Amino acid sequence: MLAARQSSAERESPDPVSLRVLLSRIEDNFATAYQTMTAIIQGVALVILVTTSAHAVFGGAPGSQVAIAASQAVTVFVIIIVTTDQYFQLAAATRWLPSTFDTAIPYLIGAGEAIAALSLGDNTRWWASIAWSLLAGTITFWHNAVRATPQGFEGIEGYYRQFVRGVRRSRDICAALCAYAGALAVTSALAELSPWVYIAAPWVVTATAVIRVTQVRWGGVPAETT
Repeated sequence: MLAARQSSAERESPDPVSLRVLLSRIEDNFATAYQTMTAIIQGVALVILVTTSAHAVFGGAPGSQVAIAASQAVTVFVIIIVTTDQYFQLAAATRWLPSTFDTAIPYLIGAGEAIAALSLGDNTRWWASIAWSLLAGTITFWHNAVRATPQGFEGIEGYYRQFVRGVRRSRDICAALCAYAGALAVTSALAELSPWVYIAAPWVVTATAVIRVTQVRWGGVPAETT
């Protein structure tokens, strides 16, 4: 009787080829769903940004406040674009079986972007929310470097190593910008800085993000190699 049950269980075991096909299908479907989910989250953040920007810039605030809000709005807009771009690139570049952590990360970034959009002109809260988004970005790149495998690149070792180096470089840049934003959040909470500082400081984040995203494609591979 026991032997018969064991024999039946063995017959019901999934065929290795079919199992690989199933896992591959899950990975491919996750990439498409991930890109769609990211686009929706970033779209919500963009709507919030447009709404609050119109009020902050055209609401009759003093000139310096308008300039600060405009500078912050541009930075949030660039972060939304770069986040969408990098998620699309990363999802297209490699594959792995998804986890709950994979699902949570886009929401963490989107939450920081939404709060930043709602905080235009509030320097402490704005820089704190930017630091949060950049921290989530740092975790994203770290997670991609850890989960990526040579098999995900069809065994092309050189491409894989280049990908991991590029993603780690982006992780380090995000971490440095996170520390920069966090320092400004703490400083703003302790003392009111010159309006010119608050006008100029967001452009450091903006310029760094633009330069980095134009340097790499496919989530870490230098643009000239594609």
